[in-house]
Amino acid sequence: MEFSRNVLIIDNSVKDRDFIKSEVTFASKKIVTFTLSGRQNFAEITAQNKMKCMYMNTNIGKKDVFFILRFFSMLKEKDGSEITIFLASDDYEMLAEITAEFPLEKLLILHTPLDVGDLVKKIQIAVLGKVESSAHGKVSKDPLNIDLEFVNVFITATKKVMVEMADIQDLKSSKPKLMATLKEPLDIAISSKILISSAYFKGSYYIAFPASTFLNLYEKVVMEKQTEITNDNKDFASELANIIYGQCKKKFSDDGLNLEMVIPSLHMGEIKYDVVILIPFECYLGKFYLAVAPGLI
Repeated sequence: MEFSRNVLIIDNSVKDRDFIKSEVTFASKKIVTFTLSGRQNFAEITAQNKMKCMYMNTNIGKKDVFFILRFFSMLKEKDGSEITIFLASDDYEMLAEITAEFPLEKLLILHTPLDVGDLVKKIQIAVLGKVESSAHGKVSKDPLNIDLEFVNVFITATKKVMVEMADIQDLKSSKPKLMATLKEPLDIAISSKILISSAYFKGSYYIAFPASTFLNLYEKVVMEKQTEITNDNKDFASELANIIYGQCKKKFSDDGLNLEMVIPSLHMGEIKYDVVILIPFECYLGKFYLAVAPGLI
């Protein structure tokens, strides 16, 4: 999964390209924008950063426009890869020549003067597959409308750690759900809490266990049978959470998001807050949960 997506903005007008960059960045912090005034440094930037989308205004000049489009045409011929390209222009003769010479299926023409708000939405859809609900400061009232890509990193890391530490091959996770809507008790006995404050999520993460699952997992990993949760074994929950968080931190760092180091804290008993989103896991050792409390720091 690519958490951050790179977008290239090429426009000869400093004012226009900076404005588009600020609007795209404001709309989604997942989008990393690069700007150019023409083809100078184009090869260097595209070699060092994988672009998901490009906006280009033909005001950079025909020679530069054709150079850049020829580059993407050659990539398509070489390995079939193609990114979405938004090309803005009021030069109809140049546009006719471009569409005839470059058979790029994802080349989309935008006529100027440009509707920047519409362009920003198009860029979000091109790189994220959607227009994020938080764009322009609009916050959804739906508590389940958290950044699922962020949550999915924790789900993936949890599965990876469980496979590596306990050789659990049958681990399955269910869709996120509100804890308040559950009819059956979860019987959570112990959990480890991680506080996170980032551009994408602010709140608390828990990895939570019923007593039987925790003791089964402890025996599997430590190879020591325990009949109850005690001061001698409860720190295992924190150690596990720390390993999972370390995996997540590395993944986010690879994608350009640096999370702070945190020390997990133990929580005994049920998790009781107004809004808790639950991701259930199940395997032969029993059930356990990732719990997310948005905004709770």
